[in-house]
Amino acid sequence: MDEVNLKIKERKMRTRRLIEMGGLVAKANLDHLSANTLFGAIVSLKETLTQHPNVQDHWTTIGKDIFDKEQQNKAAVILKFASEPNENTKRYIRLHGLKWNSFRQEWCGHVKDIESLKNGLLNVQYKLDIIKPIS
Repeated sequence: MDEVNLKIKERKMRTRRLIEMGGLVAKANLDHLSANTLFGAIVSLKETLTQHPNVQDHWTTIGKDIFDKEQQNKAAVILKFASEPNENTKRYIRLHGLKWNSFRQEWCGHVKDIESLKNGLLNVQYKLDIIKPIS
């Protein structure tokens, strides 16, 4: 890989990471705060971490518990269509947390409300496999 392609790949990886961080701000319901407030809070977190290094373990446990609980309330599914769905259907599928797997040519992910997903797919032919039911 030449240097230009490497720089492009690094930039894409950095952009993806920044988007993920913004997603965490939204997930914590803090996206209504101003940039100054968020930045001040993050600097305060850094100071707390510097003064109390063990607090990171506590924060990690809190985050892991929330993510684990969230996954327990979702079903792992694979969704396939007889023909390619239209853009509105694709948008609807994405809103339910599914992502397109171009290698396998199918949609997959974790869905919180399977019935709601099915209700939006009434006019298309599809196959929905539930890999792991909601626990």
